[in-house]
Amino acid sequence: MRPHGIGVDPGSLVGKQLTSVRRSRAHPCITLQFSDGTSYQILVVGYDPHYRGIPKVLESDSPILNPRGSNGTADVRLTVSHATSITLSDKAFQIRSGPKSDASTSIQAASLPREDRWTQRHAAFALKFEEEQGWHCVSAVMVEYDDRDKERCVFRNYADVYVDKLHIAAPPPASAPARVTSHQQFPAPASPGPGHQKVDQKPKRRGGKKKAGGKPRW
Repeated sequence: MRPHGIGVDPGSLVGKQLTSVRRSRAHPCITLQFSDGTSYQILVVGYDPHYRGIPKVLESDSPILNPRGSNGTADVRLTVSHATSITLSDKAFQIRSGPKSDASTSIQAASLPREDRWTQRHAAFALKFEEEQGWHCVSAVMVEYDDRDKERCVFRNYADVYVDKLHIAAPPPASAPARVTSHQQFPAPASPGPGHQKVDQKPKRRGGKKKAGGKPRW
């Protein structure tokens, strides 16, 4: 089953050997790497890294899918036996400021916050491994905190998660090096202008005999 018809069928992970889990610290994303060289990501439906809106966080009690290391990664050797999308039901709530005071509302009642609660159904991702017992589940939560009290949650709801294959772009081919020749190139000699006349000149004689002068007249 694919939530909203996006991503891949989680069942396509069955039989693969999981070798690495990496959790992003900047986005709600968990990357699963397998021994066959393929990689898949657990993502949140509707999340846009450029327009994030209400903060979204992936939640999981699994130490495998939620690595606690400082780098957010874990190396494992586990074979997936079950993988599926499940539907969960959780309580969501929103705390709003009290209604505006009027003649029939006391000042004390007007200052009291109002809390709305409802049941939210949402899609989560779950899987099992051959080497371990029990399910490992990942879900997504949306939370907002009070502007003044950062520890006071004023909104909590849930979002759907899905699994998609990570397509790694192939590196561009290395460009061929420029061909270099060892022969030095010289510019062609300039052609003579139209008004130039070619003159044959004989080379001067060096160290030759002097031409005899005329006979002296006595």
